[in-house]
Amino acid sequence: MSLTVGGSHMLLCRTVIRRGSTKKTLHTSASRRKAIENWKRPSIEELGVPKESHAHVFSKNQRKYNLQLLTGVGIFGFTTVVAVNTIDANATPTFLKDTTFVTKTPELVAVEEVAEAETVTEAVEIEATETAAVDESGEETAAAEEALAAEAVRIAAEEAEAAAAAEAARIAAEEATAAEAAR
Repeated sequence: MSLTVGGSHMLLCRTVIRRGSTKKTLHTSASRRKAIENWKRPSIEELGVPKESHAHVFSKNQRKYNLQLLTGVGIFGFTTVVAVNTIDANATPTFLKDTTFVTKTPELVAVEEVAEAETVTEAVEIEATETAAVDESGEETAAAEEALAAEAVRIAAEEAEAAAAAEAARIAAEEATAAEAAR
């Protein structure tokens, strides 16, 4: 059967006309919509009477819940400790270990050693000037102390140069080894 609504033809089923919509209802029982025969809502008299005091039941439940909470916290703590000890969050890449790549610049190392030598030299000079100022009366002792201070400065400079040369040789050897490994 067809029905004209607003200029368009619409086919309507007999069930749509009878029910008023195409939605299916949630009730699956008979048309009287009674799910169970002879059923009525329970009354307050049918509810049971407590057999134990509320405080006793409450404390027993709280003991059980606290035990569950402590167990959960313990398992979480154990899991955290194992994870922290097992997982390496920011590990050095293996290719970096295999290639022996060095991130230190040789200039920086040499500059640090020169600065160290300069501080030693300055300390010796300050010490020499202090001792010279204290002993002005004995020119011979002052001259001897100045000679000793100059000798100490020369020895400190030679040691600094030797250390810088040794460090430069070590860095050159490491770079040569890295270049050879890269081939």
